[in-house]
Amino acid sequence: MKRTHCIFSLLVLLAGLLYPCQNQAQSRVPDYLNTISNRADFDRMKGKPLSNNYNGIECIKVIYELRTDKIYYIESRKYTWHYSFVTSVLFDEDELDIFNKLNYGRDPGRKYILATFNYNTDTKNYFLQFAPPDDISDEMIDKLVAKVSQTFFLGNKFKILLNTTTLLRRKKELAAKHDVITGDDLFQKQSYQPVFKGKVTGILRFVDADSIRASVDYSRNILVIRGNSNQIPVCRGIITDRFQTPLSHICLLTANRKTPCAFKKGCYTNDSLRVWKGRAVELSVGENTIAIKPAAQVQPAGNTTTVKTELPYDTAVSLLADLKTLELKNKSAYGVKTCNLAELKRLERKTGKLKTPPDAFGIPFHYYAAHLRKYGIDTMIQGIVLSRKTNPNDSILDIQLKAIRKMITRSPIDTELLRQVNAMCLARFGHTKVRFRSSSNCEDGEQFNGAGLYTSVSGRVGDTAKSIEKAIKKVWASLWNTRAYKERDYFGMDHSRVLMAVLVHGAYDHELVNGVAITKNLYRNYEVGFVINMQKGEAEVVSPDENVISEQVISYMNSGSDFYNEPRSADWISYSSLSPGGSLLSKEELYQLTLQLENVKRYFYGLYHAWPKTDYKNFGMDVEFKMIETPEKKHVFIIKQARPYTN
Repeated sequence: MKRTHCIFSLLVLLAGLLYPCQNQAQSRVPDYLNTISNRADFDRMKGKPLSNNYNGIECIKVIYELRTDKIYYIESRKYTWHYSFVTSVLFDEDELDIFNKLNYGRDPGRKYILATFNYNTDTKNYFLQFAPPDDISDEMIDKLVAKVSQTFFLGNKFKILLNTTTLLRRKKELAAKHDVITGDDLFQKQSYQPVFKGKVTGILRFVDADSIRASVDYSRNILVIRGNSNQIPVCRGIITDRFQTPLSHICLLTANRKTPCAFKKGCYTNDSLRVWKGRAVELSVGENTIAIKPAAQVQPAGNTTTVKTELPYDTAVSLLADLKTLELKNKSAYGVKTCNLAELKRLERKTGKLKTPPDAFGIPFHYYAAHLRKYGIDTMIQGIVLSRKTNPNDSILDIQLKAIRKMITRSPIDTELLRQVNAMCLARFGHTKVRFRSSSNCEDGEQFNGAGLYTSVSGRVGDTAKSIEKAIKKVWASLWNTRAYKERDYFGMDHSRVLMAVLVHGAYDHELVNGVAITKNLYRNYEVGFVINMQKGEAEVVSPDENVISEQVISYMNSGSDFYNEPRSADWISYSSLSPGGSLLSKEELYQLTLQLENVKRYFYGLYHAWPKTDYKNFGMDVEFKMIETPEKKHVFIIKQARPYTN
């Protein structure tokens, strides 16, 4: 009896323990729904999109099983991939590569139509989206649209997103049958974008982009900026009223500095922000919004990293070097920019699969250092460094640095150097325009990119207004721009160790397209995908004029898999506002550019010995390119620069 009683008591206890678990199981979100009967159903099943191309997007994974004519609205927090659902819930036994081959193309054995059903919190619209590699037919789109219309509480009140190579090619036909939306529509209607998330305290200050001055101390301020500017000062945080592409100066600088930053539509005139003007506040930049509240104390901006930026230099080397003779290891004499272009030329000779500016050469640090010593400018610089320790006044600094720049540009250049440079330019470029570009030891490195800090100048042999001498000295002097000095200060660099070399190559006029690419997917932690921003002609990409938008595309054509290469996959976020009718590149041109970028990535991944510290998919190069037309009317890409992507 005693034993029976114990067993009974144990069963009762177990039942009591299990009962709450059963209730919890019943209240859990189901694996799927076959209908979305109301907004609450959508909210139960929604998750975050796999790609953050656009802000304010909520999504549900959708699977339409063709054999059974069933639609599954998937619990999208639990099943982030279609494949995980079909194997776990529908018990599909196909391996992943077979699943992809069958269900993202025109294979007659296709089992499913795969999509995401999205809601845009800015426009309050629903839309269907297909994966970039999906070569889906019009017939299958029709089937899915009909099925969603039958099972969605708003019926056919949703759109189809046309953003992929396959769908944009058939835009006219699809728009004739369905309500459609493009990436441009989504991009331009966004009201919020977290550029760099984080929390910071500062005094809220409203500034017009054109009024920002390098001589003003903004280090205790959170800036609310109207417009775009290359002159982004060191500050505590930034709220801007201009949407930013991932390769804009604001994005690069704030990510490099770890400065919280966000785009907020109408922020400059927003009354709820204006009430905090001039007050100490705490700014929080989150995924979907910013938050501001009072702060008791404000600290000046400063770099928190303990990693010191290396500033190698060698002033003994005096050879004006053809880039064919240089390697990355020569950076201590010629700067990283020059030596990275030299490595690009090595890749060009090795593979024949890309073009770089021909006949380029480098002027080493030697001549800059000699110029400073000859005219006592090095002593002036040391005086500034010492005086800043006791009197860190930005207005005084601006005056001191102007004096440095004036001494550099007004002091005659070494006659033998000038003779050599003129002779090389005449022999290589004749009397055409030549570009003189900064190649300091404090830019384009793995720890610090220095984007936009220094100056590139054009010169021409025999042109007194734009002489070779003036061009070289302007590049040298740009090392002592106030903004560049303060940026180096922020990162704790030793100003007495910074030097300027010069990269020289022919200039390109009338390019068809210019652009910047990052050889990793910034929108998705994915093995493939390059982010490419480009613009028509010579229009600015990283800091465009007001209301000018660059073309933004994620190219998946670098994959070796037929899953991506066969349909030549790409995902368009926006077209150029200067060419709104379509891409600046043909599909074949985008494919060729992507393959060249892949070659650059693979080469520099080995050159920088990134493995095992950085996995290949997470390694990125920041590449500048142009597309020109040859006299034979061929379109050719010129890779003009590559540096490690540090953000």
